[in-house]
Amino acid sequence: MKSPFDLTNKRAVIEFKETDPYNPQNILEGYINRRQGNLYGALWITHVNGKKCEQLIYSAPKQHYPFGKDKNGEIIEWEFPEYEYFYTFEKLDGTCIISFIYKDSDGKEYLTYKTRLRPFLGESKYGNFFQLWNEMREKYQIDDYCRDSCDCCVFELYGKRNKILIDYDIPLDTKLIFIVDSLIGEIFLPVNPFGDYNINVLYPETGIRGITEFIDEELYGIIQNELEDELFIDEESKIMKGKEGYVLYFMKHGVTKQIKCKPPSVLKYHWAGDAIAYESVYTTVVNAFENFDEPTYDDVVGLLQEEFDVEKIEKSRVRIEKVLGKVLFDKKLQYELADDYRKLGVDINLDKVTVMRHFGKIYPKSEAHRIFNLLKQYEDGK
Repeated sequence: MKSPFDLTNKRAVIEFKETDPYNPQNILEGYINRRQGNLYGALWITHVNGKKCEQLIYSAPKQHYPFGKDKNGEIIEWEFPEYEYFYTFEKLDGTCIISFIYKDSDGKEYLTYKTRLRPFLGESKYGNFFQLWNEMREKYQIDDYCRDSCDCCVFELYGKRNKILIDYDIPLDTKLIFIVDSLIGEIFLPVNPFGDYNINVLYPETGIRGITEFIDEELYGIIQNELEDELFIDEESKIMKGKEGYVLYFMKHGVTKQIKCKPPSVLKYHWAGDAIAYESVYTTVVNAFENFDEPTYDDVVGLLQEEFDVEKIEKSRVRIEKVLGKVLFDKKLQYELADDYRKLGVDINLDKVTVMRHFGKIYPKSEAHRIFNLLKQYEDGK
């Protein structure tokens, strides 16, 4: 069997040899594809426990807009996929968790989970998606559903404890957002899951945003304006409430194509100016921790290339380096603070004075605001 993607371009693949945390008796070796397209994030497993066992595992492809844009973010051309009708789903703002089933050399099957650019869920001092996802597995019948599905089930893990851009009111939750056929990689809607399982499913919107047989630039704009009206942004704190956007599922002959739709305020953050906006860089850096324990500049650039051209990324080099340095510093500081905070045993939401007086004896006053925010973020995310 031959790999479906080129393994010789080392910048386009990630080589791995890791233990499956859900089946710790298994060590898998292979490659992860970083190229855009329907094989983005796909695994090419070459060995299981040292024995040759080649197999392709599909992932969740990135979604795109129905238009091209110039360097200032101005729309220059429109193109919608061919379709018979389309559905509109909320675009949840969190971490994409993908289930998959692989086989060992004896043909025995194993269920496990991954993020887009990792073979398995990561567990590091700066982020523990393995632990967060286990909480969801206990809350819902996720394992049973995914085993019976036999396909790649794609979930979104979102909430205050896994904040990216949108500030949700709930601590942590997950929804099944779509399914990828494990044999051909086609996308299927998440509606009407088979069997009677306790699974939280993302269902389509209703009304003008529901099942529709026609769309053009005008209707797309109406949907954007609806999102904009529901959005709240605090420019000073960067808190954003509402919906990050919608995903439109264009259907034709049973085949699904996904298109993103985001409100103008969110797009402004992404595309304004010659350089990439701070919010887009920050979001990308935070997302990088889903796929890398301690992301490098090149890791962040690789993710930015999914949406921005090389020229714009290069103009943003200083900003990328500064944001990456800030996020890394904050995560390391939060990790140090959390240990001392746990020993103190005082909830910062209940007794801010005692907590900040304690840390004021250890850290300079100039860091007080940052320390308060990091500790509150840690407490709220517990």
